[in-house]
Amino acid sequence: MGQTIAYYIIKAIFACMGILPKSWRDRLGDALGKLIYRFDHRHRKVVMKNLEIAFGNEKSQDEIKDIALKCFKNLGRICFDIGWISVCKRTLDFYEVQGAEHLYRAHQQGKGVLLLSAHFGNWELLREAGYFIQKNYGWVSSIVARQLDFYPLERFFLEVRARYGTLILQTRKRPFRTIIRLLKNKKHKNHVVLLNDQRVDWYEGVFVDFFGHLACTNTGLARLAKQIGAPVVPLYVIRTEKGFIGQFQPEIPWIDTGDEYWDLAENTLKYNQNIEAMIRKYPEQWFWVHNRWKTHPSCPWPKP
Repeated sequence: MGQTIAYYIIKAIFACMGILPKSWRDRLGDALGKLIYRFDHRHRKVVMKNLEIAFGNEKSQDEIKDIALKCFKNLGRICFDIGWISVCKRTLDFYEVQGAEHLYRAHQQGKGVLLLSAHFGNWELLREAGYFIQKNYGWVSSIVARQLDFYPLERFFLEVRARYGTLILQTRKRPFRTIIRLLKNKKHKNHVVLLNDQRVDWYEGVFVDFFGHLACTNTGLARLAKQIGAPVVPLYVIRTEKGFIGQFQPEIPWIDTGDEYWDLAENTLKYNQNIEAMIRKYPEQWFWVHNRWKTHPSCPWPKP
């Protein structure tokens, strides 16, 4: 009973945020971001550290602080965006899809499509790109997402994310086999979105370059591409003054090194490079709050 009440309270709060005019949502989101930047010292420290790692040799301290503040403003706006997409039935009116031909060409290979994405712009609006594709081509989208620890909030987000028929594959349920089954289904042209920009433990990924520093990166996307032969097409949601752009990019060609480990490492590096290129274009729109370089190389054996 308590969790049900909490769910409806969360839903009501986001609905109240979502019915506000866009100009109000943007201003209030910016104000919320400024407050978090001012008082959340722990996360501000993480953001500043990450920006120093990425841009310390390229940008001044003032430029780095400016990006940090804009990053928090973007996070504030995301909170109000979530309220908006939870109540608005015409979200595509504020959403432009670019590069859908890249997804179309990839689907012609008949192996399904893996969509590389990141916590960028407002990643919760990846569902809009999926809805556009479903509406215009009849192809169903799936998104791999981490299950939230607080059930009432997880219930709300699951409802919002699946609103347009998007299939949500939760990471706790180990969706690897489900993804393979979906992509091998020849009757339907399925594609699966994977956000591949967050760290994993040293034994779960490979250490490849990201902004000039080694970052432990999940190899799941590369493993799927290798096993199934499915093409990898980048997809990002970019925030604009008028709304959002869902941008599909050209397929990232598979690199075959002849060695399983280096296949995973080289292709995962290519995915990192694609994500980095987007972040460099819009640095304030990435999720710098995540401690991306926290994991360091380790060895399970004791030193002699």
